[in-house]
Formats: sequence, structure tokens, C-alpha cells
Amino acid sequence: MQNAQEILLRDLMTYEAMVNEMDLYLASEATHWTLVPPGLPKLTIGGCLMRQHRLLALKSQFHPEEQVRLDTAVNKLKRLLSEQVVRFEQRTYTEIRARLSEWIAYLGVFSRHGREYYARVVDTRVVLQAMINKLQQPPYRLDKKVIEELATLDKNLKGRWQPGSFVWESVWKPAYPEDTYWWLYGSPKQEPETTT
Repeated sequence: MQNAQEILLRDLMTYEAMVNEMDLYLASEATHWTLVPPGLPKLTIGGCLMRQHRLLALKSQFHPEEQVRLDTAVNKLKRLLSEQVVRFEQRTYTEIRARLSEWIAYLGVFSRHGREYYARVVDTRVVLQAMINKLQQPPYRLDKKVIEELATLDKNLKGRWQPGSFVWESVWKPAYPEDTYWWLYGSPKQEPETTT
């Protein structure tokens, strides 16, 4: 079991690797991009933005040299994206469509699985939010249909929601306040088992 500092440092290392590969990733048509060193999560736009959000929210927990590393990576990504606005927006919409499809599929089976399953797959909803947040910032444009579709899915989930404790490692909790990220605090109600 990793302690909080180890979790943060691993996420920082992952984020740095994602930023370093983002230029090549955007130039490709790949949905997921394998990072070096082995064992890191695959690069996606949503995964990169999710990490940026939570690392910045928890920046005060890093040592000064790690804060510099984070700032360097954030600035590098900012420069890169400013040079590829249209391509970044196109790739982000492609990923949003794929993630919405994943989330719809997950919503169909959540209630048959336990909290552990939900905790493993809810990152799909988190990365959707990270991409939406990014596309709401200039110079990007967020299609209202994305917000409407996600609002419908959230309403469906709320109808079967069982509030509870934070589903991820507690180190991430300060980055995800419950009023905004309610879907990280609990899990879908489980369907009663049927006997045949």
C-alpha cells in the first residue's frame, strides 16, 4: 500500500510523461498512447487533464522542487495546446464521444456490481468532467449537446444513487469537493439478487 506522498509523486511522474508525449499523441490518431516507463497508465487527453486538475489542487502538499516540476509541466502543456487549438479540440471531442459511450455502458451494469467496481470505472466520469472544464475555457468551444447528454446521464445515476464515503484514495479527496463531484461520494444502489 502506497502512502499519500508516494501516490502524489507517481501521479506527478505520470502527468509529466503524458505532457512530454502529448505533441506526438495529438499528431496521431491513437485513442490511447503507451507511455515510457512501462507500467504507467496510457495517455489520453482526459487522463492528462484529470491529473493536472488534481495535482494543481494538491500542489501545496508537494515539496518546492516538486512544485517546480508541476509548474514546468503545466506551462509546457499550455504552450503546446496554444499552438494546436483546433487539433486539441478535435481530439478532445473524439475522446468525449468515446467516454460518453463507455459511461453509458457502465451505467447499464453498475447496479449489478459492488462499490469496488464502481470505484475502478468512475474515472470515466471524472475525465469527462476534466475535458468539459477545459473546453469551457477560451479559445475552445463546448458543444451544449455534450452538457445536455451528461446531465441526462447524471440524472439517471442520481435516481439510483446511494450517498457514501469517497470512493478513491483519500489523498484525492481535497481535489474533488462533494458538491461538485457528488458521484465520487457513494455508489449506485445494488439491485437485489434474484433467485430462480
